[in-house]
Amino acid sequence: MRGCVNRLIGFAERQGVLNAEMLSRLRSNDYEQFKSAIYELSVGEFLSPVGKLKWRPPGRNSRVGEFEIAPPDHQPIFVEVKTIFESDDMKRQSRNWELIKEAAHSVVSSFRINVEFLELQCDVVPRRFRGWLRQVVRQLDSVRKTAEETTEQIFEDIDNQGNIVKVKVEFTKSPVKEQPTLCSWGSEISDIVDRAKEEINGALEQLPNTKPALVVLVPSVPFGIDELEMIAVMFSSPKLTYWTGVAVGAQEPTIHYDLQGIVQPSIRRRLSAVGVWHHKWTREPQGSLDIYHNPLGRTEISHHVLALPNVYQLIPKTKGTMEWTPNAPPSQ
Repeated sequence: MRGCVNRLIGFAERQGVLNAEMLSRLRSNDYEQFKSAIYELSVGEFLSPVGKLKWRPPGRNSRVGEFEIAPPDHQPIFVEVKTIFESDDMKRQSRNWELIKEAAHSVVSSFRINVEFLELQCDVVPRRFRGWLRQVVRQLDSVRKTAEETTEQIFEDIDNQGNIVKVKVEFTKSPVKEQPTLCSWGSEISDIVDRAKEEINGALEQLPNTKPALVVLVPSVPFGIDELEMIAVMFSSPKLTYWTGVAVGAQEPTIHYDLQGIVQPSIRRRLSAVGVWHHKWTREPQGSLDIYHNPLGRTEISHHVLALPNVYQLIPKTKGTMEWTPNAPPSQ
């Protein structure tokens, strides 16, 4: 990480963007401020071969994006970088997962457990969960004899203010007689699609109406953003249409998208494309960018302009179809 930061500070100095604001963010005790500044610099560094960068260009709401790129013989591209951090709900789930994992691991049993948060208005009290777990495993040990046999129990607790904690715990019998209770969290409910839409909507308030605009999302969250999630952000979740009057099994269903995501005919014409930046904390420049072009955008960005190593672009092919060029991005 230190090598990556030093490299990007050098890049910022050469670009003339290491001003008081940038230094304040890089030195901030708020880790989110620090990371968002680093991601802006890393995306700028990555895209700098496309053309000359101009940071904090003036325009809409006093500036238009983090920077603009001026490719030779093309219109400038305005770029806004948005970092997606964990929501408050996900932070609470992550914190309570750590509390439960530590409490579970201190209980010796012949079970593996999987937890799912049903209601989480406050934090789990580890000693209460540990006492409940010990009682449950004693009861189950007397009736569950077969390995891999599972059962479910609900842990519920209320604090002094009446806030409720409710956790569903699945117990799986292990062939090992006595071991620390292994704990997994199998119900990570990601709100990443909605969060990405919110960030794009916010970015559009800072970007021009009639010039090429690229919003780059940086997922600073454990689950990231994969291709299927970004398709849902841009277009919608896939819909299935079944042919009528055809014998069951004789015709495959048709998959289509109803354009209820960011790409909507009436209100998202300003957006040219959305990128997803996959950051690498390395001494040498590394990382990759997936770009989802808006087929209904008022101004397009030529995919030839953005054809860099480690750039994967989903571009309009024919009306209603898109294709990856040069190929689909590798799974991150």
